[in-house]
Amino acid sequence: MPKLPSYFGNFPHPPSEKKPVHLTRDSYKMFIYTGTKPYSSDLNYLLASTDQQTTGIYQLAPGSNFDPADIHAGDEVYYVLEGVVHLLNPGTGQTEELGPGDAVLIPKGAPHRGYNFSDKAAVILFCIAPRIWDENGPPTGYDGPTRLYKHEGRA
Repeated sequence: MPKLPSYFGNFPHPPSEKKPVHLTRDSYKMFIYTGTKPYSSDLNYLLASTDQQTTGIYQLAPGSNFDPADIHAGDEVYYVLEGVVHLLNPGTGQTEELGPGDAVLIPKGAPHRGYNFSDKAAVILFCIAPRIWDENGPPTGYDGPTRLYKHEGRA
């Protein structure tokens, strides 16, 4: 597993120096979460990451997805700003289609993958608390089986 970058938990300042701060676009940290598959990744803008929460915006290009499945050390909330993203929990087969204004809660430890099947970028605000990943950093793969099922709520 890759080591967790030092700015997680310490951005825009370390926990010992917490104070209100105006977060501007030019101060966001940009990173690409690639795992071992750079062709299947998402573009991220880190807004803030403290010892209690991590907030950012991620973007999935048209026709892309992020792989491997992500698994966080805290609960995560997605809020879709633009486009449509499909989420899959490969462990349970649960899928969700989210559009602008939709949100979803992803519990701590739940594996999830995001897909953008459209021809427009999907832009998602995320907040994870208390921690994004453990000290080992992001997962490099999902070892369990991928389960798929038909969503009975749609024709």
